[in-house]
Amino acid sequence: LDAGLSLFVIRHVFLTVLSRSSFHKSSMIPICILNWIINILAVLGSTFIIITDLTIYPLKIIGIEQAAIGWLVLGCFVGGAIGLIQSLKRIEQYSYLGKVYLITIAIPFILLITGLITANFQDNIEFFPNIVLVDDFKHPSKQWDQDTLVSIKNGGLFHPRNKNNNFKLSIWGDKNQKLKDFDFSVDAKKVNGTDDSVFGIVARRTSENNKTSVGQSFYYLLIKGNGEFVMGKLIANNKWEDKVGWQHSTSIKQGNNINRLRVVCNGKRVIGWINSQRVGIFEDDSYTSGKIGVISLRSSDDGAAVYFDNVLIKTKSTSAPLVKLSQVHKSATHHQP
Repeated sequence: LDAGLSLFVIRHVFLTVLSRSSFHKSSMIPICILNWIINILAVLGSTFIIITDLTIYPLKIIGIEQAAIGWLVLGCFVGGAIGLIQSLKRIEQYSYLGKVYLITIAIPFILLITGLITANFQDNIEFFPNIVLVDDFKHPSKQWDQDTLVSIKNGGLFHPRNKNNNFKLSIWGDKNQKLKDFDFSVDAKKVNGTDDSVFGIVARRTSENNKTSVGQSFYYLLIKGNGEFVMGKLIANNKWEDKVGWQHSTSIKQGNNINRLRVVCNGKRVIGWINSQRVGIFEDDSYTSGKIGVISLRSSDDGAAVYFDNVLIKTKSTSAPLVKLSQVHKSATHHQP
């Protein structure tokens, strides 16, 4: 939508300049026409990008996940078709032109229809109406299973610097409670330690041991204070399998700043957000349900001390029990991601 939005911004700036300038009334007619043209171009630009994105969406079937690569493949196809048409005209092979035209139009059309169908019938990954937990740690939930030395203080869940363990893990939920499809978000703030220290959130965790990574299994979204993040899964044999490898993201507030981390688990799809910006998505069916939690890891030094706050868990149905308001803050509105 960048093209369409850019045109809207240009239009706004243009009209602002006009409003501060003196023009004769007769000049307003061409100005209105220009304004109308800019609006039309904005609509066409945004519509073109939406249609193209829907056209390349089915290419995920053959492993093309990134939109930029999909655009490249579609551009190569269209460019190749145009080149073939020009070549056939040059050698006067007009009998093949009809077939080439048909294929050139049919393939993008089929992809577009497929994209429309699959997009319309997918589950809405952002609609989780049932609030299971809202915790600002002023009146903390009693279902937090805290690691050694982890404490609740100053209105947050505090993870001190790691010195002995590989990581510190705090899990929410009773022994029998496992979440399947959910939307989990939390504020995370590093208060000391190097910007290379790692911390974040985990989802669909199954192990009952918080003290070591051996035997653990969960999905994770981790960040560093230097602006990098990673997504993946931890396998029970202590293997960290990155699905979205370490990369820099401008959505991360670097240093000792608060970052809103969010993971949505919907079927086999795991989606990650940082400060309301979607940063990664992958599909995996290893873990179908489990608990949620927060984590801080030891890096090359002693790691970092991290505060976690404003926990929000939402599900699609009312099957998960709602935590009583006596245990949490009475208003969840300001926690919405």
